[in-house]
Formats: sequence, structure tokens, C-alpha cells
Amino acid sequence: MGSLDRRSGPLYRRVADDILDQIHSGTLRPGDKLPSERALCDLYQVSQITVRRALRELRHSGLLVSRHGLGWYVQNGAAHRGETPEAVLVLPEMDWLAATLVRHLAEEIAKGGQALRLSFTGGQPEAEDEALEAARGQGAAAVLAIADGEEQALAERYARFLGGDTPLLLLVREVEASGAPAAYWDQEAAVAMATRHLLDLGHQRIAYAGGDPDTLGGQRCYWGFANSLWDRGLDLPLDWVFTGPGDTYLADERLDAALRGAPRPTAVVCADDLIAAGVMSRLGHLDLRCPNDVAMVSVGDRDFCPVLPTPLTSLRPDLRGLARAAASMARDLAAGRAVQSARFVGSLVQRQSSGAALPPR
Repeated sequence: MGSLDRRSGPLYRRVADDILDQIHSGTLRPGDKLPSERALCDLYQVSQITVRRALRELRHSGLLVSRHGLGWYVQNGAAHRGETPEAVLVLPEMDWLAATLVRHLAEEIAKGGQALRLSFTGGQPEAEDEALEAARGQGAAAVLAIADGEEQALAERYARFLGGDTPLLLLVREVEASGAPAAYWDQEAAVAMATRHLLDLGHQRIAYAGGDPDTLGGQRCYWGFANSLWDRGLDLPLDWVFTGPGDTYLADERLDAALRGAPRPTAVVCADDLIAAGVMSRLGHLDLRCPNDVAMVSVGDRDFCPVLPTPLTSLRPDLRGLARAAASMARDLAAGRAVQSARFVGSLVQRQSSGAALPPR
């Protein structure tokens, strides 16, 4: 290692090439620790930004690994070319959305010469902390995380992780306070689009069924519904808002009372297709028909929507577009390039469930 000839080529590339020569010549062997970033700056007479970009290029190629708090090391087997760098996806569980996204994401990541590895957390904050640090310690080219949980806790966790050298990209949901870029599905806009569909059909008495409002996803969906009503000058009857973890509230006596009431809602917005299927089942138990008595819309457009007792109008998220953008952003981050967050919504697939149930004038 030594000072650089500055006459040709970007400085970071010449730093990377010099370190690469040391690896291939055997001067640096698998498992060897590199000098500190500050020492490399002094050695090559370049800035820390230049050194970090060079090191990230070599990590992206599978030749180096960074170990949090310890420094940079030559990867075991680094002298052999052809190793495939990995992008690690940290996620709570394999639900319908994650399964669809992973399929598209693996295809798009592979196009850039990377492999995708999954790390499950079970929705536990401590497990996500461990998964993020493990990915960084194993030299992942980039870490992608499906954000779900309480917003402030997520912001603090991801902000801490951003202090290291491994780039982080959030998926599905944006956590603005964390400072991490995101390729996200705008669930607030999705629920708003579904709600406006009913409003445009003339409905004014609309109920809502959604997930846990203490989570990031539950909050976004609820505000998409509430703001759509307020934008049209309509009240939000809290007796017609049903939220909570899982689908336990579907057996709530309040739901039955609302659907039997006078006046009752003429339509229901559901934040998820499984919730919509449960509400449709409750309608049947109460001898109410969809859409003749109560119209419905939902979000997700899962594969069972067309075969429900009444085919369900649902918003289809653009997960393929999100995966394509995420793969491109992950490659840019691994190469040390800055990225901007990318937002995706989707399109409404109209079926019979939203087609009636207006009160007589």
C-alpha cells in the first residue's frame, strides 16, 4: 500500500484497486484486519469519504467485511473471484404482502448480480436489533427492512443503525424520523383511494374496519379513511370505527349493533382483504346482503377476492414496481451513492361488492 498516482481514474477506484492487489498477491490474507479508515486516509492522502467508498466497493464485491466497532477485514475466501454479494431482508413474518414482495425482490436483486437472504424477527424489537447487527457483521452489501411497529421506536432503532457502514433501505413503510430512505407502499393513499370510490358513488354513512392503530401500518390506514371523510365535510362516527390487533374485533358486539342499527352504515371500508372477508361473513350472519344492503371495498386484492360470496372491490398494490425500485436503490446504496425515497400506491380493481347499498332518497 502507498500513495496514489493522481493522473487518471477516480481516487476511490484507485484506492480499491490497490487494496485488491494486496489481496490477490497474498499481502492481505483472508481474515486479516485492514488499517483503520483514518490510517488509510493518511496512507493514500485522500479524504475519509474516498476511503469509505473504496471499502464499500470491495465489500459489494464480497472481498471485505465490516465488523461493527472492530473495523474492516478481508473476507474468508476473498482471494477467489465469483462470490455473490448478499442483500439481507429483515422482516417480521412471511405474510401475504411479504411473500409477494420477496418473490419480486429476489428476481430484481438477482438481475444486479446479488443474492437475497431473509432474516425473520417474529415482530420482536430485540430480534430486529440483533438481525440488523448480524447482517452488518456478516458484511451484507445492503440491509433492507420491512418496517412495522410503533413509529417512534422504529425511528430510534433505524437511526442508530444508520451510524455504521452498512447501508439501510426501508420497505413497505416509510419512517421519516429515522433518516433512512424507503421504497414504500403508501397505505394511507391506498385506503383513501378506496374510501373516495365509495364517496364518489354517493355513500355518506361509511364504517371502517382496520388493524392495530398503535402500529405504523394501522395508523396510516386509519388516517387515509378519516381524512377522506373530513375532506368531504363528513363526520367520522367513532361507533362505526373498528380497529385492533388481528381480527378479534370482528366478533365485537359493537360491529353487530352498528350493522343492525338505524341508521346503519351503507358501506364499509376495510384496510385488508382478510378483514373484509370477516365483515362479509358477519353480514351473512345478520341476514344482510353485500352489496344490496351494505357495500364494501378493501385493500390488497388478494387471490381470493374474486371468489368471495360477493366478489370484492379491492386496491391492488404495485409491489412489482416497489421491488424493482428497491433493488435499484439497494445497488446504489451499496456503491455509496445517495438515493431518494420512492412512493408507490396501486390501482383499484372494481368488482360487485361496491355496487349498491345507497339509501333511498
